[in-house]
Amino acid sequence: MRAAGRPAPRPAAAARHRLTGIGLALERLLVCGPPAAAGAAACLALTGRPGGWAGLAAAFAAGALVHPLRDRLRRAADRPPRRRRDPRLLADRISRSVQEAPGPAEALVTALATVREALRVPGAAAEVSGDEIRVSGELGEQPYDLPLVWHGERVGRMLVARPEGGRHLDARLLGMLAVHLADVAHAVRLTADLQRSRERILTAREEERRRLRRDLHDGLGPTLASLAMSLDAARLTLTTSPERVEPLLAELRGRMAVAIGDIRELVSELRPPALDDLGLEGAIRSWADGCCERVDVRMETGADGEVGDLPAAVEVAAYRIVQEALANVRLHSSSPSAQVRLSRGADLRITVSDAGVGLPDRLTGGTGLRAMREHAAELGGTCTVRPRPGGGTVVVARLPLVPVEPESRRGHPDADRPPRSGGAGAAPARGDGDPLRGGAVDP
Repeated sequence: MRAAGRPAPRPAAAARHRLTGIGLALERLLVCGPPAAAGAAACLALTGRPGGWAGLAAAFAAGALVHPLRDRLRRAADRPPRRRRDPRLLADRISRSVQEAPGPAEALVTALATVREALRVPGAAAEVSGDEIRVSGELGEQPYDLPLVWHGERVGRMLVARPEGGRHLDARLLGMLAVHLADVAHAVRLTADLQRSRERILTAREEERRRLRRDLHDGLGPTLASLAMSLDAARLTLTTSPERVEPLLAELRGRMAVAIGDIRELVSELRPPALDDLGLEGAIRSWADGCCERVDVRMETGADGEVGDLPAAVEVAAYRIVQEALANVRLHSSSPSAQVRLSRGADLRITVSDAGVGLPDRLTGGTGLRAMREHAAELGGTCTVRPRPGGGTVVVARLPLVPVEPESRRGHPDADRPPRSGGAGAAPARGDGDPLRGGAVDP
């Protein structure tokens, strides 16, 4: 007895089902039959004899396999590329690995490991600023060598081992990977440069303090003590032998002139006197007129025509950066002219451009470039050197006007010491009559 509510199968439906099965079998026979017959005919034509039932069966079997094999090959051709070879998915994997890394150096190693795994190569490496960071594996002989270029500046190169089995890697895929790795390599180079710059700044500051202490203690200190003793001798001579006082005073004045010269030399090394006498713009013009005779230097300032009063540290850093940039123009660019632009906003922006030969393909970074970056980094600013559109070089520096304590200064024993006078970062007043700058009291 049938369950209630479950209708009995209709004869028509069953008939349709049987017809459908028969139709499918006929369709397969029609699809596979002609290739099988063609295979048998080809076998008979090539051998010249039927070959018995075994040969005929083998020919029919070979012909029957043509159609399924064609379908499999077509599906394999239409199948999307493997996930590890898809450039977009590979770029996404690199981005995620970089974001999860604790630092730029670790991010570069992780990205190279991702590239090596995705390309199925024995090894991959990146060379940044002369330091080679290599993941596990071997590069082998003649690896792929691709430059890592960040905004027109070469920051390193990527090395990829050649695949095993004679495979070749797609040049476009390697180029895409180099573009993504260039961003990471640039961050690695900036981090390394910043760390080295901070170490050099701290070392230079301590060396400068040691030299200043030595000059004051061993040079100026004994000189002043000797002058005090000479004054006492002149005072005693005045009461006993007044006629001998005049030669003593003349000798005393000569020794005071030597002491004043020593103090001037110390002051000049601490801060360029031209900044106090002429201001930043005037000091730059004066230095350019004296040291860049073959280069036509044009000065521009902001919309208001002047940059105004600046903190003393910013003035010195800006002056030194412009000096180094113009010296590079004079020595390396072969440009007949250079343009210096100073603009003031939330920070002081310095731009020095020329129309010379431009940057080399492999910028190593000499003493001048390193010094410019150090002057900016000491104030918490930045300094970049890049190619100029149309040819030449552009140096752009940004110096914050609000004092930003660099990391190399934090934790220093003098970090919390209050300024001696004039407030933090205040520039000394400009004017005449300063004996240390050759004013009214000039021997």
